[in-house]
Amino acid sequence: MKVLVFGAGAIGSVLGGFLAKAGHDVTLLGRAWHLDVIRAQGLAISGLWGEHRVDTLTTATSPDTLTAAGSPFDWVFVCVKAHQTAVTANVVAQLLGPRTLVCAFQNGLGNYEALTQAVAPSRVALGRVIFGVELTPGHAQVTVCADEVLIGAPDRAFPRESVGALVAALQESGIPARATTTILQVLWAKVLYNCALNGLSTLLEVPYGTLLDFPQARRLMDEIIEEAYRVAAAHQIRLEPSTAEAYQEFLFKRLIPDTAAHRSSMLHDVMAGKPSEIESLNGALVRLGRQAKIPVPVNALLTRLVHAKEAFVRG
Repeated sequence: MKVLVFGAGAIGSVLGGFLAKAGHDVTLLGRAWHLDVIRAQGLAISGLWGEHRVDTLTTATSPDTLTAAGSPFDWVFVCVKAHQTAVTANVVAQLLGPRTLVCAFQNGLGNYEALTQAVAPSRVALGRVIFGVELTPGHAQVTVCADEVLIGAPDRAFPRESVGALVAALQESGIPARATTTILQVLWAKVLYNCALNGLSTLLEVPYGTLLDFPQARRLMDEIIEEAYRVAAAHQIRLEPSTAEAYQEFLFKRLIPDTAAHRSSMLHDVMAGKPSEIESLNGALVRLGRQAKIPVPVNALLTRLVHAKEAFVRG
């Protein structure tokens, strides 16, 4: 299998690294500060899934070199931040061979819609990732994992056997994965998780588990989730579990304990002076709520506060 990881940061490095270690032909496209180290020393992966060094990766810091080579990829993994998706989609469209498929491993809402403006929906799958990675130059450390990677395609014309083949390749490489026929529902569930945790973790500068220690934070998470369920219902999106109360219990008793030590990538981005993904998470709930005339004051305030912190850090 020939794979291009477009946006080889934390998640993309782990996905691509494990596939390359299993013998697949993988190219990482990303930032020079990370890929120059990989080119010189290989990619180190550590943490929950063992200690590995991968020396068989191809690296690129510009898509222009890939276009010039004209190499047909079997898969392009889109792993960029949500605010980069629209621009990325147009570049990815130029890299597709006749049978190349795309799988987006991203946070938030709106990525599928942005990708399918440039790539046919029948060629776009989506992946739900709920493991955490700490990234330093040339080194990806898998710190937490709450569930398997789930992969599915919203469009019925997408070749389902290709989803199965990708899942099998990930499993054989050492990454827990399975296929799903309800990927949009699954991604909404991750949006709930990220909306409840990422903004608060960023504002308070604490790992997820610390949020459970404070009743005030629990109440805020309850309200974030309740607003999200009302918005989903207004847009006829069926969530699982079916009630906000059931999801809150699952979040507090299973998801947060499983990822208690993790600090959100949003916190890392904000402290580094980079744009956060708050607009594709709580901000997306605000926009969808406005469309349906559903008030979401807690999500709206959290979105504004994260933007304020972004501005404060940048000075």
